[in-house]
Amino acid sequence: MDSEPPHPHSSADRSTDSSRRIVIIALGVAAFCTYVGLGLVGLKQSYDREMEFARRSQENLAKVLEGHARSTVDKVDTVLMAGQLRLNQAFAGEAMDTATINATLSRYLALIDESQSLRIANRDGRFIYDSSGEIATARIADRAYFLRNQAENSGKLVISEPLFARITKNWVITLSRRLNDRHGNFAGLVQAAVRADHFEAFYAALHLGSSHSVTLIDDQLRLVARYPAAAEKLGQAIDSATLRQLVNGGSGQDGLYTAHSGVDGVERLYALRKVGDYPLYVLIGHATTDYLANWYQQVFWGAVSACILAVVLAGWIIVWLRTYDNARRLARGMTEAYETTMRRTRALLDSLPDPAWLTDRNQRMIAVNEAYCQVSGRRETEILGRTSDEIWPEETARALQQQDAEALSSRRQQRREASQEVFTGGRRHFEYISTPVLDKAGGLAGVAGVARDITQLHEDQQRIRYLAEHDILTDLPNRAMLGTSMALALADALGEQAQIALLFLDLDNFKFINDTLGHEAGDQLLLLVAQRMRANLDERDTISRQGGDEFAVLLQGFSNLSRVAIIAQRLIDCINQPFQIAGQELLVGASIGISAYPQDGADIGTLLKNADTAMYQAKEAGGNAYRFFTPEMNIRISERVALENSLRRAILGQEFRLHYQPQVNGASGKLIGLEALIRWQHPERGEIPPGRFIPIAEESNLINTIGEWVLREACRQSRSWLDQGYPPVVMAVNLSAVQLRQRNLTAQVSAALSDFGLEPHWLELEITESAFIRDTELIIEMLHELSKLGVKLSVDDFGTGYSSLGYLKQLPFTRIKIDQSFVRELPNNEDDAAIIRAIVGIADSLQKEVIAEGVEHPAQRDFLLSHGCRLMQGFYFARPMTAAALEPLLADDRTFPPA
Repeated sequence: MDSEPPHPHSSADRSTDSSRRIVIIALGVAAFCTYVGLGLVGLKQSYDREMEFARRSQENLAKVLEGHARSTVDKVDTVLMAGQLRLNQAFAGEAMDTATINATLSRYLALIDESQSLRIANRDGRFIYDSSGEIATARIADRAYFLRNQAENSGKLVISEPLFARITKNWVITLSRRLNDRHGNFAGLVQAAVRADHFEAFYAALHLGSSHSVTLIDDQLRLVARYPAAAEKLGQAIDSATLRQLVNGGSGQDGLYTAHSGVDGVERLYALRKVGDYPLYVLIGHATTDYLANWYQQVFWGAVSACILAVVLAGWIIVWLRTYDNARRLARGMTEAYETTMRRTRALLDSLPDPAWLTDRNQRMIAVNEAYCQVSGRRETEILGRTSDEIWPEETARALQQQDAEALSSRRQQRREASQEVFTGGRRHFEYISTPVLDKAGGLAGVAGVARDITQLHEDQQRIRYLAEHDILTDLPNRAMLGTSMALALADALGEQAQIALLFLDLDNFKFINDTLGHEAGDQLLLLVAQRMRANLDERDTISRQGGDEFAVLLQGFSNLSRVAIIAQRLIDCINQPFQIAGQELLVGASIGISAYPQDGADIGTLLKNADTAMYQAKEAGGNAYRFFTPEMNIRISERVALENSLRRAILGQEFRLHYQPQVNGASGKLIGLEALIRWQHPERGEIPPGRFIPIAEESNLINTIGEWVLREACRQSRSWLDQGYPPVVMAVNLSAVQLRQRNLTAQVSAALSDFGLEPHWLELEITESAFIRDTELIIEMLHELSKLGVKLSVDDFGTGYSSLGYLKQLPFTRIKIDQSFVRELPNNEDDAAIIRAIVGIADSLQKEVIAEGVEHPAQRDFLLSHGCRLMQGFYFARPMTAAALEPLLADDRTFPPA
């Protein structure tokens, strides 16, 4: 009997199943290899990050510790420079007893707790002065730093190698400066000894831990100080070829390298940084085992996770192979059920007139109706299986996805309203409804959504809301909307320094026009007033019609209340202009009351009431004016505005005058220059001091016009004196910081010199030190441009500002002017005396002239002369005077003070 023929598909099915099993196993192996590969890549990236972080940390720590070492040396050197200046006088022959010098050294030493001593040695290497008052018998003539000071006559700072002090028996480095006798020959040195344990205590206070090391070395790699302490290694050179190559200028990774320590043998990542321009280096080390500890843990757990993954994948493949056939049968049944459900769902969706959709738990489209396709402009095949962000623009898609996600997470229906662009053109307003869909087991299956088109309803509501918040006649916000705007403004300003002002405006004589010409003319006038107010206010200001002929203006973001006064006056001026209505020219005025937050009220009602009260005060004063609610504020603001207006008239009315104060050689009394000083002779108030009107001029930018007038007038007067035969003299003119920010300042100076035929070197421009606080780079560029013209530049009020000494080295200043506040109490005030000596010393070292202002007594002049300041200015020599009063003194070539 013949056997039954085989099923035609059985062999093919077995082949397909075998192929699928091989594919699954291959995918599992590929997944494991991919995981391992990604893990290795991640470990490499993690290693690079740890190394990069360690390098940055080392570099940052090196910068901090380099700054500490540099500031320590700078601080000690400043004291040495002061001692050098003072002791050079003693070696030059000036009589100074030992007790006085020792006391001075003791005061200096108190300023530098980094140093354990401050001593003076003579040319033989014997100590002759000591801050302690006790002269040590030890000699230093054999020390290398002594021999360097003896050989070099520059007087610059000399830093020694690490030394074991013969007197104090501890490790130090000495900082010293050469002293000269009156002939400029070597007379000895002044030295300070900085303790190694000063640096070590600071390093220990950082609590870096045992894995870090901090080493201070000199340019010969000799150990100056170290944390952790290594007292037995101090003074010895570190044996490291890499370190020596970096110190000697060889190639390296920007001062970073990894090596075993020459002190304790620990492998560390080192960062090397030079201490300023000094022969010292800070070397920061971090143990490799410490900063890579996290990475070592990642390697361990990566290996563990790879093993676990291999076990899991193997188990998953075995389970899959066992359940594959059952899964195929189950999938076939689910597919048939799904197709039946989708047919029923599609029929339901198509019955809806508005866009409707159905998504799965991953927010992928399962079904949509024809309305959805029309609104989106896509075919159904282009929508199914995609998410909202693949169908709609980003903004619309984000809102849809967020609403569906909230419906899924809360299991509750979600509603919202919004507008969006549609494919048929224009924007439509929809109510979006998202309802979670549950399966038979109560689990989430997806979301059913519908978008109801409520565009017409939305437009009607918007129109009703607009009419409720705006005046029908003028289309301005009404009282209700003003209240909302004020509430928002007060909420924003609460707790801040922001200013809010409310202007309450009432038209003068409006009732007469309304009663005479009728309500139609009155309405037309109100409409024109509203238009003018809009044209004269900023877009951020809120204008409101309160009713009748009353308006309110909410101002925000003004710099000061004087600006509010200017705005109020501008509104009055614009309303005062004639109106053309029905062929007639009408004139009205406006009375304005002003209240300001927070001083006149902290709530809406109080501000409105106070502004209304101030408005009636303006009407009682005759109308067509504005009043601040607080009388004191009204007086103060009015006075400042009046002074600013007077200042503008003073420019046009030529009310300014220049006075000139001589600058002299204090020793000979000879005139060396003049400073031009502005004076304002007000026709009603008399002379107004510069300290009162210059700040207002700077704030209102009038200083640019006034400053240009001063510059040209000073140049004109200099030219006039030259034409009359008087000898030429340098004319100093002050420049405001505001003027320095003008791009055309150089052109102004050049034009003034050219117009009056004045040589540039006869003009000096004084710039106050505080001008460098803002826009420093712009001002530096401007000063270099001015210097190229050939004019002289000087720093005014030196010592009162915040300028860096580095700027004095860069900038083309020829003179430093000591502020009179340091001269006023000379010679009795020791602090002022020390400051004067320091400024003169700085000026000498920078090769710049120094002049002192405010000299009023002979004792002040004598003190300044004795300390190297020859150029002076002040009432002792001459007060500021007019050109006519100064000419007799110029003609006779007199000395100052005049006899």
